[in-house]
Amino acid sequence: MSRSVKVHSALTTVAVATIVAACASSAQAQAYLPPKGEGSVSVLFQDMAVTYHFLPTTQVDRGHIRGETLLVDVTYGLTDRLAVSFGIPWVASKYTGANPHPLVDSSGEIPVLYGANPIDDGTYHGTFQDFRFDIRYNLLTKKGLALTPFVGSITPSHDYTYFAHASPGRHLNELQVGLSAAKLLDNFVPGLFVQGRYGYGFTQQVLDISHNRSVMDVEVGYFLTPRLRLMGLSTGQLTHGGVDLTLNSRVDLGPLLFSHHDQIDRLNFLNLGGGATYALTGKIDLFGSLIHTVAQRNGHALEYGATVGVTWGFSTRRAGNRAITSTEHSLAKCVCEKSAP
Repeated sequence: MSRSVKVHSALTTVAVATIVAACASSAQAQAYLPPKGEGSVSVLFQDMAVTYHFLPTTQVDRGHIRGETLLVDVTYGLTDRLAVSFGIPWVASKYTGANPHPLVDSSGEIPVLYGANPIDDGTYHGTFQDFRFDIRYNLLTKKGLALTPFVGSITPSHDYTYFAHASPGRHLNELQVGLSAAKLLDNFVPGLFVQGRYGYGFTQQVLDISHNRSVMDVEVGYFLTPRLRLMGLSTGQLTHGGVDLTLNSRVDLGPLLFSHHDQIDRLNFLNLGGGATYALTGKIDLFGSLIHTVAQRNGHALEYGATVGVTWGFSTRRAGNRAITSTEHSLAKCVCEKSAP
Protein backbone atom coordinates (compact mmCIF):
# COMPACT_ATOMS: atom_id res chain seq x y z
CA MET A 1 0.00 0.00 0.00
CA SER A 2 1.39 3.41 -0.98
CA ARG A 3 1.95 6.17 1.56
CA SER A 4 -0.91 8.26 0.07
CA VAL A 5 -3.32 5.33 0.46
CA LYS A 6 -2.30 4.93 4.12
CA VAL A 7 -2.74 8.66 4.80
CA HIS A 8 -6.13 8.82 3.05
CA SER A 9 -7.27 5.67 4.84
CA ALA A 10 -6.25 7.13 8.20
CA LEU A 11 -8.13 10.38 7.53
CA THR A 12 -11.23 8.47 6.44
CA THR A 13 -11.03 6.28 9.56
CA VAL A 14 -10.90 9.40 11.76
CA ALA A 15 -13.99 10.82 10.00
CA VAL A 16 -15.81 7.51 10.36
CA ALA A 17 -14.91 7.27 14.03
CA THR A 18 -16.33 10.77 14.60
CA ILE A 19 -19.66 9.77 13.08
CA VAL A 20 -19.76 6.49 14.98
CA ALA A 21 -19.08 8.35 18.23
CA ALA A 22 -22.12 10.52 17.53
CA CYS A 23 -24.11 7.40 16.55
CA ALA A 24 -24.78 5.06 13.68
CA SER A 25 -26.66 4.50 10.42
CA SER A 26 -27.08 3.01 6.99
CA ALA A 27 -25.79 5.00 4.05
CA GLN A 28 -29.30 5.06 2.62
CA ALA A 29 -31.28 8.02 4.01
CA GLN A 30 -34.95 9.06 4.04
CA ALA A 31 -36.18 12.65 4.36
CA TYR A 32 -38.88 11.92 6.96
CA LEU A 33 -37.49 11.03 10.37
CA PRO A 34 -39.05 9.03 13.19
CA PRO A 35 -40.18 11.10 16.20
CA LYS A 36 -37.98 11.31 19.28
CA GLY A 37 -37.68 7.95 21.03
CA GLU A 38 -39.12 5.97 18.11
CA GLY A 39 -37.31 3.81 15.63
CA SER A 40 -37.44 0.79 13.37
CA VAL A 41 -35.58 -2.43 12.68
CA SER A 42 -35.51 -3.58 9.04
CA VAL A 43 -34.44 -6.96 7.72
CA LEU A 44 -34.05 -7.20 3.93
CA PHE A 45 -33.16 -10.15 1.73
CA GLN A 46 -31.99 -9.53 -1.83
CA ASP A 47 -31.32 -12.01 -4.64
CA MET A 48 -29.16 -10.56 -7.44
CA ALA A 49 -28.17 -12.03 -10.79
CA VAL A 50 -25.48 -10.76 -13.18
CA THR A 51 -25.30 -12.12 -16.73
CA TYR A 52 -23.14 -9.55 -18.51
CA HIS A 53 -20.06 -7.44 -17.85
CA PHE A 54 -19.49 -4.03 -19.47
CA LEU A 55 -15.96 -3.25 -20.76
CA PRO A 56 -16.35 -0.26 -20.64
CA THR A 57 -19.61 0.06 -22.58
CA THR A 58 -19.34 -3.15 -24.61
CA GLN A 59 -21.60 -5.88 -23.26
CA VAL A 60 -19.75 -9.19 -22.95
CA ASP A 61 -20.47 -12.56 -21.33
CA ARG A 62 -17.53 -13.32 -19.01
CA GLY A 63 -19.49 -15.65 -16.76
CA HIS A 64 -22.43 -15.26 -14.42
CA ILE A 65 -22.70 -14.10 -10.81
CA ARG A 66 -25.38 -14.78 -8.21
CA GLY A 67 -25.47 -12.87 -4.96
CA GLU A 68 -27.66 -13.24 -1.87
CA THR A 69 -27.63 -10.37 0.62
CA LEU A 70 -29.19 -10.11 4.07
CA LEU A 71 -29.22 -6.55 5.44
CA VAL A 72 -30.10 -5.64 9.02
CA ASP A 73 -30.72 -1.92 9.54
CA VAL A 74 -31.66 -0.05 12.74
CA THR A 75 -32.94 3.54 12.72
CA TYR A 76 -33.66 5.63 15.84
CA GLY A 77 -34.92 9.17 16.46
CA LEU A 78 -32.68 10.96 18.96
CA THR A 79 -34.89 14.06 18.73
CA ASP A 80 -37.77 15.05 16.47
CA ARG A 81 -35.21 16.43 14.00
CA LEU A 82 -32.18 14.17 14.49
CA ALA A 83 -32.02 10.46 13.64
CA VAL A 84 -29.26 7.88 13.32
CA SER A 85 -29.00 4.52 11.58
CA PHE A 86 -26.71 1.52 11.53
CA GLY A 87 -26.61 -1.33 9.03
CA ILE A 88 -24.49 -4.36 8.20
CA PRO A 89 -25.04 -6.71 5.23
CA TRP A 90 -24.16 -10.39 5.00
CA VAL A 91 -23.25 -11.27 1.40
CA ALA A 92 -23.00 -14.74 -0.15
CA SER A 93 -22.09 -14.87 -3.84
CA LYS A 94 -20.79 -17.24 -6.48
CA TYR A 95 -19.26 -17.00 -9.96
CA THR A 96 -19.72 -19.59 -12.70
CA GLY A 97 -17.80 -19.25 -15.94
CA ALA A 98 -14.52 -19.73 -17.77
CA ASN A 99 -12.90 -16.42 -16.73
CA PRO A 100 -12.21 -16.48 -12.98
CA HIS A 101 -10.00 -13.77 -11.50
CA PRO A 102 -6.39 -14.90 -10.98
CA LEU A 103 -4.59 -15.14 -7.68
CA VAL A 104 -2.32 -12.22 -6.77
CA ASP A 105 1.16 -12.47 -5.27
CA SER A 106 1.74 -8.91 -4.02
CA SER A 107 5.00 -9.60 -2.19
CA GLY A 108 6.91 -7.55 -4.77
CA GLU A 109 6.44 -3.99 -6.04
CA ILE A 110 4.74 -5.35 -9.16
CA PRO A 111 2.22 -8.11 -8.31
CA VAL A 112 2.35 -11.46 -10.04
CA LEU A 113 -0.93 -12.89 -11.36
CA TYR A 114 -1.27 -16.66 -11.53
CA GLY A 115 -3.72 -19.54 -11.20
CA ALA A 116 -7.44 -19.27 -10.54
CA ASN A 117 -8.93 -17.36 -7.63
CA PRO A 118 -10.62 -19.81 -5.19
CA ILE A 119 -13.42 -17.29 -4.56
CA ASP A 120 -14.48 -17.80 -8.20
CA ASP A 121 -14.74 -21.60 -7.94
CA GLY A 122 -18.46 -21.90 -8.73
CA THR A 123 -19.61 -22.25 -5.11
CA TYR A 124 -21.13 -19.71 -2.71
CA HIS A 125 -18.80 -17.79 -0.39
CA GLY A 126 -20.44 -15.77 2.39
CA THR A 127 -19.19 -13.12 4.78
CA PHE A 128 -20.13 -9.80 6.37
CA GLN A 129 -19.45 -6.82 4.12
CA ASP A 130 -19.26 -3.14 5.26
CA PHE A 131 -20.55 -1.30 8.31
CA ARG A 132 -22.90 1.51 7.21
CA PHE A 133 -23.62 4.51 9.41
CA ASP A 134 -25.45 7.79 8.98
CA ILE A 135 -26.79 10.69 10.94
CA ARG A 136 -29.65 12.82 9.56
CA TYR A 137 -30.94 16.24 10.55
CA ASN A 138 -34.30 17.49 9.31
CA LEU A 139 -34.04 21.11 8.17
CA LEU A 140 -37.63 21.50 6.98
CA THR A 141 -40.96 19.75 7.21
CA LYS A 142 -43.68 22.07 5.92
CA LYS A 143 -46.67 21.74 3.60
CA GLY A 144 -45.74 18.17 2.72
CA LEU A 145 -42.10 19.03 1.90
CA ALA A 146 -39.21 17.53 3.88
CA LEU A 147 -35.51 18.39 3.43
CA THR A 148 -32.97 16.37 5.39
CA PRO A 149 -29.17 16.59 5.00
CA PHE A 150 -27.15 13.56 6.05
CA VAL A 151 -23.61 12.46 6.75
CA GLY A 152 -22.82 8.78 6.38
CA SER A 153 -19.96 6.36 6.25
CA ILE A 154 -19.04 2.98 4.84
CA THR A 155 -16.16 1.03 6.36
CA PRO A 156 -15.15 -2.61 5.82
CA SER A 157 -16.15 -4.92 8.66
CA HIS A 158 -12.97 -6.99 8.23
CA ASP A 159 -10.22 -7.83 5.73
CA TYR A 160 -12.32 -9.65 3.12
CA THR A 161 -11.26 -10.49 -0.46
CA TYR A 162 -12.11 -7.74 -2.97
CA PHE A 163 -10.33 -9.13 -6.08
CA ALA A 164 -12.79 -11.70 -7.46
CA HIS A 165 -15.95 -11.77 -9.54
CA ALA A 166 -17.75 -13.13 -6.46
CA SER A 167 -16.15 -10.76 -3.95
CA PRO A 168 -18.54 -9.42 -1.28
CA GLY A 169 -17.54 -5.77 -1.81
CA ARG A 170 -14.86 -3.23 -2.70
CA HIS A 171 -13.17 -3.10 0.74
CA LEU A 172 -12.93 0.71 0.72
CA ASN A 173 -13.65 3.37 3.32
CA GLU A 174 -16.04 6.10 2.22
CA LEU A 175 -17.49 9.25 3.74
CA GLN A 176 -20.80 10.44 2.24
CA VAL A 177 -22.56 13.79 2.51
CA GLY A 178 -25.83 14.63 0.86
CA LEU A 179 -29.47 15.62 0.99
CA SER A 180 -32.72 13.66 1.10
CA ALA A 181 -35.97 15.29 0.01
CA ALA A 182 -39.61 14.23 -0.06
CA LYS A 183 -42.81 15.91 -1.24
CA LEU A 184 -46.39 14.81 -0.66
CA LEU A 185 -48.49 15.59 -3.74
CA ASP A 186 -51.97 15.22 -2.24
CA ASN A 187 -53.04 18.54 -3.78
CA PHE A 188 -52.58 17.01 -7.24
CA VAL A 189 -53.39 13.34 -6.65
CA PRO A 190 -54.35 12.17 -3.15
CA GLY A 191 -51.86 9.55 -2.00
CA LEU A 192 -49.11 10.52 -4.47
CA PHE A 193 -45.59 11.40 -3.29
CA VAL A 194 -42.01 11.60 -4.53
CA GLN A 195 -38.81 11.26 -2.54
CA GLY A 196 -35.15 11.07 -3.44
CA ARG A 197 -31.58 11.28 -2.23
CA TYR A 198 -28.30 12.63 -3.56
CA GLY A 199 -25.02 11.75 -1.89
CA TYR A 200 -21.41 12.50 -2.72
CA GLY A 201 -18.98 9.84 -1.59
CA PHE A 202 -15.38 10.69 -0.72
CA THR A 203 -13.89 7.29 -1.46
CA GLN A 204 -10.55 5.99 -0.22
CA GLN A 205 -7.97 6.40 -2.98
CA VAL A 206 -6.10 3.40 -4.34
CA LEU A 207 -2.77 3.79 -6.18
CA ASP A 208 -3.26 7.59 -5.97
CA ILE A 209 -6.27 7.30 -8.30
CA SER A 210 -9.28 9.42 -7.33
CA HIS A 211 -12.64 7.73 -7.80
CA ASN A 212 -15.16 9.61 -5.70
CA ARG A 213 -18.77 9.00 -6.66
CA SER A 214 -22.24 10.52 -6.77
CA VAL A 215 -25.11 8.24 -5.76
CA MET A 216 -28.77 9.04 -6.47
CA ASP A 217 -32.11 7.43 -5.65
CA VAL A 218 -35.61 8.50 -6.69
CA GLU A 219 -38.92 6.94 -5.69
CA VAL A 220 -42.36 7.91 -7.00
CA GLY A 221 -45.05 6.30 -4.87
CA TYR A 222 -48.79 6.09 -4.57
CA PHE A 223 -50.91 4.97 -1.62
CA LEU A 224 -53.47 2.75 -3.32
CA THR A 225 -54.99 2.26 0.13
CA PRO A 226 -53.85 3.60 3.52
CA ARG A 227 -52.01 0.27 4.00
CA LEU A 228 -50.77 -0.47 0.46
CA ARG A 229 -48.15 1.67 -1.29
CA LEU A 230 -47.01 1.14 -4.88
CA MET A 231 -43.81 2.71 -6.17
CA GLY A 232 -41.46 3.19 -9.09
CA LEU A 233 -37.79 3.06 -8.15
CA SER A 234 -34.54 4.26 -9.69
CA THR A 235 -31.00 4.23 -8.39
CA GLY A 236 -27.86 5.43 -10.11
CA GLN A 237 -24.18 6.20 -9.72
CA LEU A 238 -21.59 8.38 -11.46
CA THR A 239 -17.93 7.84 -10.64
CA HIS A 240 -15.71 10.93 -10.75
CA GLY A 241 -12.40 9.55 -11.95
CA GLY A 242 -11.38 5.90 -11.90
CA VAL A 243 -10.25 3.83 -14.88
CA ASP A 244 -12.06 2.27 -17.82
CA LEU A 245 -11.86 -1.48 -18.31
CA THR A 246 -11.10 -3.01 -21.70
CA LEU A 247 -11.74 -6.30 -23.46
CA ASN A 248 -8.23 -7.31 -22.34
CA SER A 249 -7.83 -5.39 -19.09
CA ARG A 250 -5.27 -7.81 -17.69
CA VAL A 251 -2.79 -6.78 -20.41
CA ASP A 252 -3.93 -3.20 -21.09
CA LEU A 253 -4.00 -2.12 -17.43
CA GLY A 254 -0.95 -4.10 -16.35
CA PRO A 255 -0.77 -6.33 -13.25
CA LEU A 256 -0.76 -3.50 -10.69
CA LEU A 257 -3.87 -1.67 -11.93
CA PHE A 258 -5.61 -4.91 -12.88
CA SER A 259 -5.26 -6.32 -9.37
CA HIS A 260 -7.24 -3.30 -8.09
CA HIS A 261 -9.63 -2.79 -11.04
CA ASP A 262 -12.68 -3.86 -9.02
CA GLN A 263 -11.96 -0.99 -6.63
CA ILE A 264 -11.05 1.79 -9.07
CA ASP A 265 -13.12 1.24 -12.21
CA ARG A 266 -15.20 4.14 -13.49
CA LEU A 267 -18.49 2.55 -12.52
CA ASN A 268 -21.60 4.35 -13.82
CA PHE A 269 -25.04 2.78 -13.85
CA LEU A 270 -28.78 3.37 -13.84
CA ASN A 271 -31.21 0.82 -12.37
CA LEU A 272 -34.99 1.03 -12.74
CA GLY A 273 -37.75 -1.02 -11.14
CA GLY A 274 -40.82 -1.06 -8.97
CA GLY A 275 -42.15 -2.37 -5.71
CA ALA A 276 -44.81 -2.27 -3.05
CA THR A 277 -45.09 -1.88 0.72
CA TYR A 278 -47.94 -3.21 2.85
CA ALA A 279 -48.60 -2.18 6.46
CA LEU A 280 -49.48 -5.50 8.08
CA THR A 281 -50.07 -3.80 11.45
CA GLY A 282 -49.35 -0.37 12.92
CA LYS A 283 -45.80 -1.52 13.67
CA ILE A 284 -44.98 -4.08 10.96
CA ASP A 285 -44.49 -3.27 7.25
CA LEU A 286 -43.77 -5.79 4.48
CA PHE A 287 -41.82 -4.77 1.38
CA GLY A 288 -40.89 -6.16 -2.02
CA SER A 289 -39.23 -4.80 -5.17
CA LEU A 290 -37.59 -5.75 -8.47
CA ILE A 291 -34.92 -3.70 -10.28
CA HIS A 292 -32.91 -4.08 -13.50
CA THR A 293 -29.87 -2.29 -14.96
CA VAL A 294 -30.82 -0.20 -18.00
CA ALA A 295 -27.49 1.61 -18.52
CA GLN A 296 -23.96 0.71 -17.43
CA ARG A 297 -20.31 1.71 -17.83
CA ASN A 298 -17.78 -0.82 -16.55
CA GLY A 299 -18.44 -3.63 -14.11
CA HIS A 300 -21.34 -5.99 -13.51
CA ALA A 301 -24.85 -5.16 -14.75
CA LEU A 302 -27.85 -6.45 -12.82
CA GLU A 303 -30.05 -8.82 -14.79
CA TYR A 304 -32.34 -8.45 -11.80
CA GLY A 305 -32.26 -7.57 -8.13
CA ALA A 306 -35.27 -8.96 -6.22
CA THR A 307 -35.80 -7.79 -2.66
CA VAL A 308 -38.21 -8.71 0.12
CA GLY A 309 -38.15 -7.27 3.61
CA VAL A 310 -39.92 -6.53 6.85
CA THR A 311 -39.73 -3.47 9.10
CA TRP A 312 -40.73 -3.43 12.75
CA GLY A 313 -41.40 -0.06 14.40
CA PHE A 314 -40.77 0.44 18.10
CA SER A 315 -41.09 3.12 20.79
CA THR A 316 -39.02 3.77 23.89
CA ARG A 317 -39.70 5.71 27.09
CA ARG A 318 -38.13 8.74 25.45
CA ALA A 319 -40.91 8.90 22.86
CA GLY A 320 -42.59 12.30 22.68
CA ASN A 321 -45.98 13.44 21.43
CA ARG A 322 -45.01 14.89 18.04
CA ALA A 323 -47.99 14.64 15.74
CA ILE A 324 -47.22 13.27 12.27
CA THR A 325 -49.54 12.04 9.55
CA SER A 326 -49.89 8.35 8.76
CA THR A 327 -48.15 8.99 5.43
CA GLU A 328 -45.16 10.65 7.13
CA HIS A 329 -45.05 7.81 9.66
CA SER A 330 -45.01 5.24 6.87
CA LEU A 331 -42.28 7.06 4.93
CA ALA A 332 -40.15 7.46 8.07
CA LYS A 333 -40.03 3.65 8.25
CA CYS A 334 -39.49 3.27 4.50
CA VAL A 335 -37.12 0.48 3.49
CA CYS A 336 -37.45 1.22 -0.23
CA GLU A 337 -34.22 3.08 -0.87
CA LYS A 338 -32.28 0.63 1.27
CA SER A 339 -33.10 -2.15 -1.16
CA ALA A 340 -30.73 -0.82 -3.81
CA PRO A 341 -27.44 -2.76 -3.95
